[in-house]
Amino acid sequence: MIHSQRERTQPLALVVDDDPTLRLTMEAALKKIGIAVADAETGQQGIACFDEQAPDIILLDVMLPDIDGFQVCREIRSRSEGHSVQILMVTGLEDVASIQEAFDAGANGFTSKPLNLTTLGHQVQYMLRAGKAFKELHISKSRLAKTQELARIGHWQINLKNNAFFCSLEASRLLALNITGSGEYDSDSAPIVSFEEFFSTIIHKDRARIREIVENMIHAGETETIEYIINKPDGSSRHILNTSEILYDEQEQPVLLLGIVQDVSPLKQAEEEIRYLAFYDSLTGLANRMLFMDRLNLTIREAIRRKKRFALLFLDLDHFKRINDTLGHQMGDLLLQEVTKNIKKSIRATDSASRMPSQPDDDALIARLGGDEFCVLITDIKNPESAALVARRLLENIPVIYNLDDHEVSITTSIGISVFPEDGREADELLKHADTAMYHAKNQGRNTYQFFMDSMNLAAMERFSIDRDLKNAIKRDELVLYYQPKLRLSDRKITGAEALIRWLHPQKGMIPPDRFIPIAEESDLIIDINRWVVKEACRQTSKWKQNRNEDFTIAVNLSGYRLNSQNIVESLRETLEDHKLDASHIELEITENILMHDTRATIATLNSIKGMNFRIAMDDFGTGYSSLSYLTSFPVDTLKIDRSFVMGSLAKQSNHVIIKAIIAMGHSLGKNIIAEGIETEEQYQGLKDLGCDDGQGYFFHHPVPADEFEKLLATGYL
Repeated sequence: MIHSQRERTQPLALVVDDDPTLRLTMEAALKKIGIAVADAETGQQGIACFDEQAPDIILLDVMLPDIDGFQVCREIRSRSEGHSVQILMVTGLEDVASIQEAFDAGANGFTSKPLNLTTLGHQVQYMLRAGKAFKELHISKSRLAKTQELARIGHWQINLKNNAFFCSLEASRLLALNITGSGEYDSDSAPIVSFEEFFSTIIHKDRARIREIVENMIHAGETETIEYIINKPDGSSRHILNTSEILYDEQEQPVLLLGIVQDVSPLKQAEEEIRYLAFYDSLTGLANRMLFMDRLNLTIREAIRRKKRFALLFLDLDHFKRINDTLGHQMGDLLLQEVTKNIKKSIRATDSASRMPSQPDDDALIARLGGDEFCVLITDIKNPESAALVARRLLENIPVIYNLDDHEVSITTSIGISVFPEDGREADELLKHADTAMYHAKNQGRNTYQFFMDSMNLAAMERFSIDRDLKNAIKRDELVLYYQPKLRLSDRKITGAEALIRWLHPQKGMIPPDRFIPIAEESDLIIDINRWVVKEACRQTSKWKQNRNEDFTIAVNLSGYRLNSQNIVESLRETLEDHKLDASHIELEITENILMHDTRATIATLNSIKGMNFRIAMDDFGTGYSSLSYLTSFPVDTLKIDRSFVMGSLAKQSNHVIIKAIIAMGHSLGKNIIAEGIETEEQYQGLKDLGCDDGQGYFFHHPVPADEFEKLLATGYL
């Protein structure tokens, strides 16, 4: 038997659901935490039970046989006794529209089926505390509004005749005001504060709004209830509810504007906790399925608008059920929490992945969908292989030994990847395809990842294979330099060559740089490769100089370097000493992108390099935004006209004009001019007629190994 509200000693929950099994399940869970339960199986029965029993909280199903839960919620809220009762909607619907309708109908919270009974218990307890706080606040507000005696606790007033401003001691404490004086108010001492000081503790973004409201109340004689946040001296913030009222004299003229302030922070905190439970997973703190799907839809709309790609990673822990069955659900929960930490660490360590949210209005990009399933949303990827990098990072970080209360547990994960827009343009479709790819990964032996599209799997595996083999390429002497001759255009005399890297893979044969350099640039491998290129070019140049006395230079591209961060000066100095080489025979090619990083430090580094007698060339000149300004700021000897101008030099008048201007400007500043990408007689003659000094390209000769270039040097001309 359920006692009346005055007689009962336990909080009462009303469960309204047409599923008898679910009613019994919820009843058992609630009784376990000390909550009495009444139940009903239809909406009308639920309303009648509410009228009779006056429960403290209602767990209300949406889909009922007579009227839906939204209508039941509205009916209860329409009653005077129904304003303060806590209502939790329980349903299998998970769309944002249903959530919105529930809150519009007056629900305090929302939870989805199938139920997590542990989470349900926490949510009900939070809501009961919120309901209690709300009732207490309601009683307090009613008393303050009805009796002047209580209203003076947290009380301020403005005399509308002379604008004199007073506030009570309690109000000054609540509003964290500094008292500037004292005066008399109804024979009691009350502090006097300035009107400006009254607004000083209100947070900045609310200050103008509150000032306007108060001034309108003064001038228009209208009252209003307002909420705002104040900052206290200790750095904390509090939510303040301000209720005001105008007092009139015997002639019905307004004489005083009274304000009553109340700290409603506990109520606001309870509301936030309920909202958190609605959108976040209570075990891991990650976004739940509902919030993740909402953010996924937003990401789709943004990707369509900006024409961007993104990837969805679906993670499922391998053999997680065994751990739950053998060690128990408590150990399983601990493992999920530890795995969550490693997922966050993996995402933070990967530049292309977005960060973990901490508030509902941030990007919710990591989610626990339920059980041992997680999802990661990687926004704005350059290519599908970027998603594979994140997947590999996860596969590296998750399979560690977890110590769970003296139990050592290891677990792996299988990952499925879907890519927008190739694998779908709808949220459900992308999630489904990532899930399908995950099962494909499990079929491949687990602890791996798979794309939904086979072609992406092949590209990712190829990229992974190159990355893996490239780490050992230097040690195994698989990298070689080819040399493309540079000629003086006036007489076609060989003046040097550009050193170009190649990879002689033992199984795949010759791999061109455009297939492995971009991969190396995503890791520290590019640093080792660049150092090897410089050392090898210097070694080979030193050998040639010992055999020949001709004056020639070998150009080495430093596009992978950041000049101010890799100790390049010391490395170059050591290389010169090792090979007894005059640095004037080496020309270091840099791009404008390098120059844009920390200009002062870059200038200092280039001056140090120039001080060792190296030549410096600016590669791809004319393609950047600030090429002209660099000529006077940086110690550059050579300008290298980008091939994009050369290949269209005679076909496009604009290119012809640009090349002519670069040559004239460079010569006026004492720079040597070289053009790359010369492939036809017409291009050669055009550049020669414009006064370009040197050139290189397939029209003269393709890149060749060191021994073949030495033979070309012997001929002297091409």
